[in-house]
Amino acid sequence: MTQTYANICTVDDFLTGDIDLCSAPEIFYRITQALDDPLKNSQDIAAIIEQDPSLSARMLKIVNSAFFGFPASIKTIEHAISILGNHDVRMLVMTTSVVEKFSTLPNSILDMRQFWMHSLKTALFAKYLADNHPKKRQLSSAFMSGLLHDIGRLIFYIKAPDLARAAALLVKTETVNEIEAEASFVGFNHAELGGALLKLWEIPASIQDSASFHHQPDLATNNKDEVYIVYLANKLTHANSTSEETINKTISTEDNLWNQLDLPYGIIAPAANHVDEQFSQTYALFFD
Repeated sequence: MTQTYANICTVDDFLTGDIDLCSAPEIFYRITQALDDPLKNSQDIAAIIEQDPSLSARMLKIVNSAFFGFPASIKTIEHAISILGNHDVRMLVMTTSVVEKFSTLPNSILDMRQFWMHSLKTALFAKYLADNHPKKRQLSSAFMSGLLHDIGRLIFYIKAPDLARAAALLVKTETVNEIEAEASFVGFNHAELGGALLKLWEIPASIQDSASFHHQPDLATNNKDEVYIVYLANKLTHANSTSEETINKTISTEDNLWNQLDLPYGIIAPAANHVDEQFSQTYALFFD
């Protein structure tokens, strides 16, 4: 394989020149600032969220769903904030605002429904694995890490759709993986691009690292548990999970990840069943 186009641009080239595309959703910045301000209370934060009727409606819908499983109906944003706590408020605002930010991209660039289906399934796998990990309390960002792991792919297809398609075609016609194919055209890959974008957005480091290394977890030096969880979640999303035999074709018991991640191989089957049960309902919550 010849590297005809490699190094014709840098990650920074992809993340400059389009302020709207490469900036985090404004409401996320505002909510983050309010949550970090000790003088702000739940009423102040609710007032910001309620300025966006679409975000408010979606948040109430999600909070009242089985995704959180609260026993009583939550009717106001202020009530939701007081129950959820800062971490989950950030997660919900980030999730809903990012989805809305990229929801209007034309399917001629990338099949957006397929993209978000893959992202959400990876997020659900990541959340299940994290919830069953011995370090569960340290892995509270796993859902967001899974949801945003491929965000660099969106930027890649938006900024250089011809190169992105050429890289995808190369994967089909030669014995190279996606990371190698992308690097051969632009000198870097969508995972590096996604990690850089999330760093620009000042997203927590564990989510940045999960995006940067979800194809090459051995390269991560920090947040390794979350990186390996998202790596496994991504592999499970791509796998045929109809049986243990078909799963084993994608993820072997001999895979090095089992030496790195403090989870048993037997977690795969219940994880796949859980995600299959939860996926359709959760997709309707976040994307309808």
